[in-house]
Amino acid sequence: MTVTNATFTIERMLNASPARVFAAYATLEAKSAWFKAPSDIETLNRDFDFRVGGKERFHARWPSGMITDFQAVYHDIVENERIILVYDMFLNGDKLSVSLVTLEFRAEGDRTRLIHTEQGCYLTGGDEAVKGREHGTTWHIDNLVAVIEGREGRNMTFYGSGPLTLEQS
Repeated sequence: MTVTNATFTIERMLNASPARVFAAYATLEAKSAWFKAPSDIETLNRDFDFRVGGKERFHARWPSGMITDFQAVYHDIVENERIILVYDMFLNGDKLSVSLVTLEFRAEGDRTRLIHTEQGCYLTGGDEAVKGREHGTTWHIDNLVAVIEGREGRNMTFYGSGPLTLEQS
């Protein structure tokens, strides 16, 4: 088995203060508005403990029968400035990847530059897994921007050959 290591960065400028953007990550209710999957999934477990050392989990069964499991631990939180977490991603009980995520909230006038940097170790899927993860993460961040700016997010559908590759529609 070959491990694929990769890093990607997604930046967005939001028409909101760092406090407002940070708040979208800080409670389950706020995060659930944009960090979600299609409405026809069955949520098996949804935990959220937003504090240093706290854990987050989003465990779900998809209509196809596949089961995904996002398990995160928060390592550093500086209110309105940054969040650092590590997460494991599982598919049908098999570990797909381990990722370190750094979120930065930078004030630029009355707006916020959100910088999402993800460093991942992909245990299966190679470069396709990396492309799929970046695409899916971009989808989530674009939904965050839409929610903050009062617009509807995009629907999630599948593309390509990977089990977790997503297409924006």
